[in-house]
Amino acid sequence: MAREGGKDRGLFQRKDSPDWWIRWTCPYGHEHQEKIGPKSLARMVYQRRKVAVKAEGYCLTQDRERQRREQAMLFANVAERYLVWATEHRPRSLRFRTICVNNLLPTFGPKALSTISRSDVERYLRRRLQSGVTPGTVNRDREVLSHLFSMAMRWGLVERNPVTGTDRYTEHSENPRPLTHEEEARLMAILPERYKPIVTLAINTGLRLNELMTQRWADVDLAKSVLRVTMPKSKKAETIPLNSTAFALLAALPQASDVLFPAMPRNMSSNFVYHARKAGLEDVTFHCLRDTYISRLAPYVSVPTLMRLARHRSFAMTQRYLKLDEAHLRDAVEKLVPTEP
Repeated sequence: MAREGGKDRGLFQRKDSPDWWIRWTCPYGHEHQEKIGPKSLARMVYQRRKVAVKAEGYCLTQDRERQRREQAMLFANVAERYLVWATEHRPRSLRFRTICVNNLLPTFGPKALSTISRSDVERYLRRRLQSGVTPGTVNRDREVLSHLFSMAMRWGLVERNPVTGTDRYTEHSENPRPLTHEEEARLMAILPERYKPIVTLAINTGLRLNELMTQRWADVDLAKSVLRVTMPKSKKAETIPLNSTAFALLAALPQASDVLFPAMPRNMSSNFVYHARKAGLEDVTFHCLRDTYISRLAPYVSVPTLMRLARHRSFAMTQRYLKLDEAHLRDAVEKLVPTEP
């Protein structure tokens, strides 16, 4: 081992190695040795270490431990722990949370949890919306991201939640957008064959996208022409009577998996929007298929029946689909007039 004195004190070379090392002591009494490379670079790093020791009590051991902890707290690692937690504590919503986490991973996965800022979150949400994803889907991603950070705070992994202070987007569901029969025909003409059964079942049952993704054959009773929703949004037992179109579709589907549509892509929502735009339907999202189901039922059934079939929890939700004009109201009050005996 060779070492030079004078201005190069703290620099040395190991035998049979062209690289230069530095040796220095931190305020905690630890002697640190670092392999640097060229002598000029070693001299520069050594001077930096001396300044850091005096200015901030720098310790290489502690710095490496901090880096190790940060590496262990990458978003991807914490997301994995979050899904393990959800498997045990939120099993009914596990698939939904997994879908949202998979949406988040490409952007946040490589980042250390503590470095993710509110502006990072806002940029992500804007990009998702601009890509054609519905406001409701963006809001679900936001909710899962916020809950993930809340759990990370509870676990002592991070001190703040960067989602706090970001805004939710107004969801289209506030104004139903059903398809006309002509629009449905245009959409079906442009859709890939593999998507047509999914869209047809959505229009004829009102199932939400996440419900379609998780619907199991075990909850389909073709003998009684009834479908029990496997994972309803309400988390309560819900059944849907199958009309002849839905019955024929399900009877013809292969039952090669536990779920109805095992090959449905995780990005079905954005894929649907892409094809809807190709069909000239710029404002149509997958949720519009549910709007179509409810709106087509509305003129033919009573309000309680519509609420039951739509699986709404309040009249306010159903009321958005009721189109009552003066003629409807006048016809209703005329029913009070007794008929001639």
